[in-house]
Amino acid sequence: MDFDTDKTFYTETMARLLTRQGRFDRAADVYRYLLEQTPHRKELERALADVLSAIPAESARWENAGGLIERWVTLMLRCKALRRLQQMQMCRNSSNRPGL
Repeated sequence: MDFDTDKTFYTETMARLLTRQGRFDRAADVYRYLLEQTPHRKELERALADVLSAIPAESARWENAGGLIERWVTLMLRCKALRRLQQMQMCRNSSNRPGL
């Protein structure tokens, strides 16, 4: 079942659940659908407005994640370089042993 094409589960409960999970884009889609079906429901308009106001805050967190990912990649590359240096040192030490 595809959530995008099958609107069976597009309910207020599903929209609230998606909001609690932090899936604000999905929740907004559900609220928009519900408002298309029942445009006179002001509480759905308010819920949609609340969800939409939460989206920029969520996007800002992802913008901060970019810096964290960059730092993680840098640290992983440094770790790889250190492993190579350690292997080179081990090879050098083993070749300098007398009697080998």
